[in-house]
Amino acid sequence: MEIGEKEAVQEFEVLSFVVGDQEMAFDVDYVEIVIDVADITPVPKSKPMIKGIINLRGRIVPIIDLADVLGSYVDESQYESIVVIKYNDIEAGFMVGTVKGVLRASTNELESISSLERYGEKSRGLIKKGNRLVVYLDVTKIIDEIAGEE
Repeated sequence: MEIGEKEAVQEFEVLSFVVGDQEMAFDVDYVEIVIDVADITPVPKSKPMIKGIINLRGRIVPIIDLADVLGSYVDESQYESIVVIKYNDIEAGFMVGTVKGVLRASTNELESISSLERYGEKSRGLIKKGNRLVVYLDVTKIIDEIAGEE
């Protein structure tokens, strides 16, 4: 690389969805499936952010309130979909509002978020796409935090 040459711009894809009034996204590499909010079976004495479990094609999947994980509140009636992700051997479903679809972005559209901001530690940054601002969540940090809390 010659002096003054910029690092190559990389493209990536995210699944965009809304939680509350904020557009957010997960890396598509971790997304397994998106399903409608179904009957969730509560689990007694579970962490408050875990809303329960569902049976997904014979597999038991914990369902997590993403807003709760991020330290905000969303009325459960606003949840329309569950984004099921898989990271390492962990499979989990996150309750979200409207799923907007797959968004293609590039590293030059990604800006870092200060760790002082609300989603700072749980995000990879902010995707600026036209007039849209999408919080690019870090699935690995979110799952590690949930799995680590006992």
